[in-house]
Amino acid sequence: MIAATRLEEDLLRFVRDKLAAPGMATSITRDTRLFEDRVVDSLKILELIAFVQSAIGRKIPDAQIVLANFRSIQTISRVFTGGESISERRPARRLSRRDQSANSAVDKLLARRELELTNDGALRMHGAVAALRDVFDNTVRDWANELGATELHFPDEISLSVLDRAGFLSAFPQKLIHTEEAARPPAVCYHHYPTLAGSVVDGGSIVTALGCSYRNEFDLNSTQPAERLREFTMREIITVGDDELVETVRRSLMERVELWIKELGLDGFIETATDPFFTDESRGRRLMQQMLPLKYELRLRVDRVGRTIAAASFNNHHDHFGEAFGIRLRSGETASSGCVAFGWERWVIAFVNQHGPDERNWPVSVRNDVAASA
Repeated sequence: MIAATRLEEDLLRFVRDKLAAPGMATSITRDTRLFEDRVVDSLKILELIAFVQSAIGRKIPDAQIVLANFRSIQTISRVFTGGESISERRPARRLSRRDQSANSAVDKLLARRELELTNDGALRMHGAVAALRDVFDNTVRDWANELGATELHFPDEISLSVLDRAGFLSAFPQKLIHTEEAARPPAVCYHHYPTLAGSVVDGGSIVTALGCSYRNEFDLNSTQPAERLREFTMREIITVGDDELVETVRRSLMERVELWIKELGLDGFIETATDPFFTDESRGRRLMQQMLPLKYELRLRVDRVGRTIAAASFNNHHDHFGEAFGIRLRSGETASSGCVAFGWERWVIAFVNQHGPDERNWPVSVRNDVAASA
C-alpha cells in the first residue's frame, strides 16, 4: 500500500497541476478545503477520484465518497492509506408507539371532505386542516421576517425563456406543465432570479414568497395520490449573496426545523439528498451534491411502519443561478444563491397521519394556534 506521505505529495502535485484554476495553484496546501474553496467542481471530482483510485490500486466504494473523506489532500491521504474512513449513514427512522387505525387519517379527512383531492392533482383543504396549514405557514413566514426577508408575490405563470436560462428545460422537460404561451412555475424561486438579472447584490438579498408550484408527476391511480401532486403550495425563503450568507441562512433554518418538529411531536429527520435541484443526472454532479452536500431534505413519517416523504428542502445552488442570470457581488464575483422550501400539503399529510384526523388529539400548542387562526 502506498504510504500516506507519498500519496500526499502526489496528490498535492496533481491538484496544483491538473485541477487548480490559473492563479490558484501556488496557494493550495495539504489543508486547503478542496470543495468549500471551489478547487474541485462537478467535472474535476471525477478526475480526483480516478487519481486516488489509481494511486491506492483499488476502487473506492460509493459509500465512502463523502465530504468527510475528501475534505483536503491531507484527509484523503490519511483515510485511504489506512486511516479511519467514514461511510454515508442515514439516521434511524423512529417509529411512534401511538396506536393508529388501518385507514390513514388522510383517507378519513377525504371522506369528511375536509380534504379534497381534485382530478387534476390538487389537494384542497377546509376547516381545521386549512387552519393547520396556515399555522405552519405563519411560523415560517415569521422566521423569514426575523431574517429581514422581503415578502414577495409572484404570478401563476412563468416564461419558458426564464426556465431555459435557469436550466430547468434541459434538466427536467418531462416535469414541465405548459400553458398556451408560457408554463406553470415548477418552483417559486424561479420567479425571483430574473428580477436580479444583470444587477449587483450589495450585502445580500433575502426574500420569501408563498405560491403554487406545478410538476407533471401526479397519478390519480397511485396508492398514495395525495403525496405527489400536480399542483402544491410552497413557502420559500430565497437568499442571494455571497457563500457565507447563503450557507448561514440555510443552516439556521435547518436548526429551526429540527427544533420545530420536536415541538410538534413529529417523527422526522433531515438527511442529505442526491436528487438534483437544477442539474442533470451526471455522476459528477450527483457526487458533488453528496459531498458538499448541496441539498438536504426533511423527511416526515406518514404511516405506522416508517414510510416517509420529503416535506422541506434546504438547497445551496452555489453560483448556478448567479451565473445564469448575471448576478454579481460588489467584488465582481458571481453571486451565490440558496432556497429553503416547505411543501404544506405534505406537512399536513404527515401531521394528521401521525397525530390523527381529530384536532382534539393534536398537541395543545397546535390546537391553540389552530383555534386562533380559524
